[in-house]
Amino acid sequence: MRILVVDDEAIIRHLLMDVLKDDGHQVVAAENGKEAIDRVKESTFDLVFSDVHMPVLNGLETVKTIRRLDRRVFIVMMDSFPDLLSELAQEEGAITCIHKPFELGAIREVLERVQDLKEGNKQKATV
Repeated sequence: MRILVVDDEAIIRHLLMDVLKDDGHQVVAAENGKEAIDRVKESTFDLVFSDVHMPVLNGLETVKTIRRLDRRVFIVMMDSFPDLLSELAQEEGAITCIHKPFELGAIREVLERVQDLKEGNKQKATV
C-alpha cells in the first residue's frame, strides 16, 4: 500500500515509517497538516496515518481537507487520548483512532483492516 504518515514528532513519524517500510509498504511523510495536503495533491495514497495535535493545521482539519480531495483514501487518526477523539475523528472520515504511543500490533491490525476494506471484505474488516 501507499501510505502517508503525518506527525510533527519526528521520532513517532520515523518509527511508524520504519515499521511500514519493513512490512513492504511505500511510505511518504509529512510533519504537519499543510504538508500532508500538499502530498495528497501531488499523489494518491491508500492510507493516511495522521496525528491530531500538530502545528500549522491540526489533524481534524487536515482529515477534512484530505477527505474532500480523495474520498477513497482510508484515514487513521493517532492521539494520546483516542477515546475522546474517536467519535469526532470518525465523523470527519477516519476509520479508527489509535493510541500514541502505539503498539506494533495495533498498527498491523489497522493495516489488515484496511486491506480487507480495500478488498471488499466488510465482515472481516469489522472484527
